[in-house]
Amino acid sequence: MNYALMAFRLKHQLSSLMFSARTAENLAQNFLTPKRFEIKDWEHRAEKQGQRFQLTPDISAIRWGAHHQVVEGDEGKKVENKQILLVHGWESRGTQLFGLIEGLVAKGYSVVAIDMPGHGHSKGDTSNAYLFSQTIALAQKILGHFHVIIGHSMGAGATSVAVGKGVSTDKMVLISGPSSIENVLRHFTQIVGLNNKTTDNFIAAISRLVGIPASDMDATQLLQQCDVPTLLIHDDGDREVPYGESKRLSKIIKNSQFLTTQGLGHRKILKSDVVIKTINDFVSAEKFG
Repeated sequence: MNYALMAFRLKHQLSSLMFSARTAENLAQNFLTPKRFEIKDWEHRAEKQGQRFQLTPDISAIRWGAHHQVVEGDEGKKVENKQILLVHGWESRGTQLFGLIEGLVAKGYSVVAIDMPGHGHSKGDTSNAYLFSQTIALAQKILGHFHVIIGHSMGAGATSVAVGKGVSTDKMVLISGPSSIENVLRHFTQIVGLNNKTTDNFIAAISRLVGIPASDMDATQLLQQCDVPTLLIHDDGDREVPYGESKRLSKIIKNSQFLTTQGLGHRKILKSDVVIKTINDFVSAEKFG
């Protein structure tokens, strides 16, 4: 029995009853302030193998693999190395997706990972899923077309929102991601023990602070007409983002396939040999299905 979690929930249950608006506002501000965790040794090795650069003065990114510009010649246009964009999750950073890199670079892809605002080497104290999605759009504007966008957790949710709002890509890989940002918020309020009134106040506070209604970031609405080939991957025992979120998306995205894992949870899934091989095969396949 987790007594710390029980005490945490009891605290918020009481404050929900007595100070609903204040509790919601404080939680919203804390929710949008990601923690930065110590960089692990294997991430330092990943860093040394890539080339870090500034996407903007505030946004840091890293690239693995060669990157060649499109060249106009007498024999026509030469195609550059295809780019792949990696989008990390909440309170993570680009190098934590390094397990996916080796196979993709070996196949000749140029792989870019962005540290989202408020994360990793990028500046900022606050962040949110909509800002993630805007940063994906900005990366496309600056770096050009991405053959594939691969997102994990909040990064998967942001990828689906970005594509739903106009970012183009040839393929998507959505790992352990939400189908709806509002679902993420409601799942969080259940964990911390908020009542219905405070939950509604919390979602309203998040929407005000972010500048867009949470309901506007529902990928099942944004991707109704999506025909981008999509690989969905989720562990059926994921406790952070429920398995049903990806199942919900799989019913909406017409051109999709689904890989269910077991026993990997929310984070170990990124280091699974089966998951990595499935992603590599999906990315490099000329035909989908």
